Amino acid sequence: MSDARIPADAGQGLGRLVVAVLEVLAELLERQALRRVAAGSLTDDEVERLGQALIALRAQFAELRVALGVEGTVT
Repeated sequence: MSDARIPADAGQGLGRLVVAVLEVLAELLERQALRRVAAGSLTDDEVERLGQALIALRAQFAELRVALGVEGTVT
């Protein structure tokens, strides 16, 4: 049986990958939100809720970066 060892920094590498994928998804969500706002297809209340949701999403990503040991943005 071979001794397949995982490098100590593999977890951080995986964490960076997860954060990078989530950053891309967040950017896509933000762009879609901006398109909807610019098109005027949202009410003022919906625009406010959308903005608050995107702010909360960014805050959760910051917490995830800390938990995974990934500093700053990855993208």
